[in-house]
Amino acid sequence: MTLEIALCVVGKFMEYAIDPLLCQFKYMFCYNKKIQTLMDKVKVLETQESEVRESVRQAKNNVEAIRPIVLDWLQNVEEMKKNADEVFKDATNSKMQCLFLQCPNLLTRYSLGRKATKKAAEVAELQKEGTFQDVGERKSPVQIPYQNPSDFGAFETRISTKKGIMEALKDKDVSIIGICGMGGVGKTTMAKEIANEAKADKLFDEFAWADISQDPNVTKIQNQLAEKLGLEVTDITDKYERAERLRERLGSDRSKSILVILDDVWEYTVLETIGFPSARDDKRLKILLTSRDKDVFTKVRGTRIFNVDLLNEKESWELFKEKAEISDDATDIIKDTAIKIAKKCDGLPLALVIVGRALCKKEKHVWENALLELRTSEVSNIKGVHKYVYSRIKLSYNYLESDEAKSLFLLCSLYPEGADIEIEDLVRYAWGLELFRGTMTLNSTRNRLNTIVDLLKSCYLLLSAETKDRVRLHGVVRDVCLQIASKDNMSIHTSLKVWPKHNNDTSYSAISLTSNELNQLPSGLEYPQLKFLGVMCGHQPLNVSKDFFANMKELKVLDFTSMRIQIPSSIQLLTNLQTLCLDCCTLNIEFSTIGTLKKLEVLSFRGSDLDHFPNDIAELSNLRLLDLRLMRSSKCSPLSPGILLHLKRLEELYMGVIKIRGDGLEQRGYIINEIGSLTGLNTFQISTNDPQFLLQILQVMHIERLDRFHIELANLEYARERYYYFGRRLHIHGITYASVLSQPAINSLMRKTDHLSIKMVLNNPDDLSLQVMERKNVLDEDSFEYLNGNHPTGAFDELQKINLDGIPKMKHLFRGVIKPPSLHNLMFLTIGSCPSLKSLFSESVALCMVNLQNLSISNCEILEEVVSMDTEQNEVNQMLVFPKLQKIKLKSLRNLKSFRCGFNKTIGVLNPLFKQVTFPNLELLHIEGLGCTVKILDELRQIGSLKLGELIVENLDNVNILFDFEHIKDDAEIGILSQLASLVVLSLPDLVHFTRMFPKGIYVYQNLTHLGVGHCDNLRYLFSPSMAHSLVALEVLMIEDCEAIEEIIGREEEEDTSNIEIMEEGMTRRIVFPKLEDLWLAHLDRFRLLSSQNYELVFPSLEYLRIENCPAMTELYSRQQLGAPKLDKVWINNGSVDI
Repeated sequence: MTLEIALCVVGKFMEYAIDPLLCQFKYMFCYNKKIQTLMDKVKVLETQESEVRESVRQAKNNVEAIRPIVLDWLQNVEEMKKNADEVFKDATNSKMQCLFLQCPNLLTRYSLGRKATKKAAEVAELQKEGTFQDVGERKSPVQIPYQNPSDFGAFETRISTKKGIMEALKDKDVSIIGICGMGGVGKTTMAKEIANEAKADKLFDEFAWADISQDPNVTKIQNQLAEKLGLEVTDITDKYERAERLRERLGSDRSKSILVILDDVWEYTVLETIGFPSARDDKRLKILLTSRDKDVFTKVRGTRIFNVDLLNEKESWELFKEKAEISDDATDIIKDTAIKIAKKCDGLPLALVIVGRALCKKEKHVWENALLELRTSEVSNIKGVHKYVYSRIKLSYNYLESDEAKSLFLLCSLYPEGADIEIEDLVRYAWGLELFRGTMTLNSTRNRLNTIVDLLKSCYLLLSAETKDRVRLHGVVRDVCLQIASKDNMSIHTSLKVWPKHNNDTSYSAISLTSNELNQLPSGLEYPQLKFLGVMCGHQPLNVSKDFFANMKELKVLDFTSMRIQIPSSIQLLTNLQTLCLDCCTLNIEFSTIGTLKKLEVLSFRGSDLDHFPNDIAELSNLRLLDLRLMRSSKCSPLSPGILLHLKRLEELYMGVIKIRGDGLEQRGYIINEIGSLTGLNTFQISTNDPQFLLQILQVMHIERLDRFHIELANLEYARERYYYFGRRLHIHGITYASVLSQPAINSLMRKTDHLSIKMVLNNPDDLSLQVMERKNVLDEDSFEYLNGNHPTGAFDELQKINLDGIPKMKHLFRGVIKPPSLHNLMFLTIGSCPSLKSLFSESVALCMVNLQNLSISNCEILEEVVSMDTEQNEVNQMLVFPKLQKIKLKSLRNLKSFRCGFNKTIGVLNPLFKQVTFPNLELLHIEGLGCTVKILDELRQIGSLKLGELIVENLDNVNILFDFEHIKDDAEIGILSQLASLVVLSLPDLVHFTRMFPKGIYVYQNLTHLGVGHCDNLRYLFSPSMAHSLVALEVLMIEDCEAIEEIIGREEEEDTSNIEIMEEGMTRRIVFPKLEDLWLAHLDRFRLLSSQNYELVFPSLEYLRIENCPAMTELYSRQQLGAPKLDKVWINNGSVDI
């Protein structure tokens, strides 16, 4: 016992006394190791710093504001590097030895070792702090809903109204603006045009738009506004708390002006519920409302109301004539009838457009019958809708070519007001309802439906949405559609808390309910004729009575979306059910319930979480579509053995993400065998990270029968299996050996795909699956030198997008001569990190790419040219045109000699970058890290595009002058810069002048709005006065890390002052930047002031001035006062500046 106590005491003594003492000795005798550790950590920190600065550069290119925490971190890194340098210098000076240079100076070593240890710990802490998800914050853009081209915005009755609204937006005494008018008169179109014009004129800092509707979904509206204002509210479930958060966001920053547009408002009180502060209390917030009811605004003070009136007779006829395509040489009878029909539309734009399209190119008797129908039609009373609009839209509905089109149109009305309508949803509904005659497969149904959707869009009964896989219904058209649907016994409800008691009409054929508060589906309902039932609950729990489905035995389509629900056993009674969609739900399915639905042909669990997998799916022998793209976090057990074997009629299988565990060989085996048994598949989707598993599946599949597929081998964190709409996508990412790409199954898919993406990871030792494949000799060692290496002519006719990255042995994109129509659909081509690539494609390939829109090539270290010649001739003679190419990015291509060299590649001979090649529609050019000498202005002349709006020039040697106008005399050639809106110039070490021989008296940069310059260390000033005078549209100017720059505006060439405004004799010359709002000056060691010359600089719009680390700057401007009346905020770092 005594011994134990003694040992304990000795241990504590060692811990508290000896260990600290050893630490002190380590400072003296291990100081070299301590300093080396600090050096290593500083190197790691510098690497991290360069990555952050690169992210900052990219953020600035995107015109994002850099987050203060990032700027502070970068400044702390700079200070840390200086402190570490002092330690390193002290370690090499004479203090390291004693006075007589015979013994080490222990005191100095102790001090250095201690400092190095402390600094190493601080560096490690900085490394932890330097992990940023985002370094910048983008200004919230105007996110205006998709707008079809305006049909009547230029008419006189609209121009004066729009002008008045724009003036009201500028009036500080007006806080709320109301746009009133009947449904279909053009209020929403007017609001969209106002928003776009206000954005173009920079009237507000932030914009937000939300659709309200007659039954407003407050949560959805709050989400819309929050997203567009950059506010995070998804973590808050209570709508009142969300409203308070939104109210705070809209009223907190009095320095920013905000325009909020609320479309289709029915009650003004909804604004408070959503979370709006009183606009009257904040002059920086303006609210623009549209409404069918003028009374919405009458009780609100400070509101200016504008009426959108009907078109006059002349305007009505012009619009109708355009939509009906009535030519001037049309017969008098048709023209006279058309004039009468146009008058019957009573100046309502929506009616004119819809009726005009319905009668377009119809025969004389159709016109006469339409006029008769309009004269004798009924008048429907729909609130806020013109009294005749029902009959006019009904006429267009009647003239649809088929009952199928009418049925699909009415089916669209089952969606909530303002909602996007998924075309793929319509496909599944149409199949279950047997909407189309003669379609034997789901894919033929999809094709028929898309054809009818195009027809309905051409008649303006449906509108395009933001993506091509969705459509929308105009609010007024939907109102009329619901009136028609009600006569077909269809019932639509929104915002319900309980099932409507009056809604128990036994003749109903379709019911649709949308609610965030409905929590109970009752029993005792009788709907013997019901064919369609859709319920959407906003992820709320929904209790379903056990006998809810008891009296719905004719039900064919059931869609439960976004709810937490237990499916009751009474679902077994739905013996006629053909489509069952349980999407985005948390599901508890009673055992042995789904298997009894013998007629079921479509079953979807897309985005859902299941408590267990219903194995009785195997009993659904008629199933045509099975969607198993579950929620990523779902803990549902995988597909059980034997299920797919019984689904012999399956046409479409969506597997979702399949992750095979290391011990999952049995699971791998039965899935492969069962998929191979599905001989009727024409649509297939799978995402997996196991290449052997994927190849084995493809080997047993009937690939030649696939019409649609999305097959993805990738890190599952980045898998995109949730694409609802897709064509033919093949993504092979993360492979180590190119031999995977030579497999027959992969080649077969390549020949069919329209989206191809291949990304290899070189020498990845962690890819165990591939190592297993090599040991088992599953793959050959074939290299992948050409995309078309194993493919016949014409294999890539449908290819639209190619993305190839990290392929080590690829020599050319395509081998041999390619002829049209190969590649005629290719629009996007991206190539990166292909170290064996010397040229990308030949002239014959280039001539096939008539629709190429986007070309990006990067990090191909031996690439000499993009386009090679098909025959051996020394010179390039014929001009090569890429007629639709809009974007070019050429980055980190140090061996590039020219875009198109020819066979004469003599060393020392300088070829233009764009030799004998032109891009007439180019909008963006990004060149970075090229080995060839580039004369920017000469290259732009060669390109020949008058649409170039964005130019990025980065990391180029031997560029002394960016734009040299010396040999340019033709105004047309100067015009190549006329549309330039954004210019970024970075890391040009030899740049001395921005421009040379600037043309006098001409506005060259009249559309330039954003200019960024950085890391140009020989540039002493940015603009000559003549160039500065040309920057009439410049809004944002950023200059950083330019060591030599001393001022922004230098001396005029040859003292020519023809462009400078002379106020009066003897007074200062003036240079005005009329639209410059944001000026950023950062890390400019020699920068002293804006201009040392005798000019008065005027910035009437300047609001934000940031000055960071400009140590030589003691004043903004010499001699004259700076004219910036709006400047009330200056961000200054590292010292103060007198303004």
